[in-house]
Amino acid sequence: MNNQQEVTAIHHSIVDSTMAIIAGLFLIEQINKNGAKVFIHDGIKIDIDKDLIVLGLKMNLKDSLIEDFGESDGLNRTYGLLKKMYAESDNKPMALTQFGQEMLASLFIDLAEDIKSESSSTIH
Repeated sequence: MNNQQEVTAIHHSIVDSTMAIIAGLFLIEQINKNGAKVFIHDGIKIDIDKDLIVLGLKMNLKDSLIEDFGESDGLNRTYGLLKKMYAESDNKPMALTQFGQEMLASLFIDLAEDIKSESSSTIH
């Protein structure tokens, strides 16, 4: 493995770790809000876990940006967006920002809408 491959592998690891942190924060918010590991939108209840949230971020953010901008620039852009999704400070616990809450909610709202339209199309 050459130096560039090592740097890229480390960069992937940093992005993946950051996605896991954000997924954990979103999961905590949903547990506090809904009393369980579920996302609820418009009467649709979706069971969620950290792995599913990370998968959503990977598919809708990381993979898309890498595809659009190449591996190095895509990873940089992904990390930049991920850092805007949560805040940490010395006097407050780490938490999702408004941007982070909206971004993650939109992933699951889209999924809920897909489930709703599929279930209504199968009922005649």
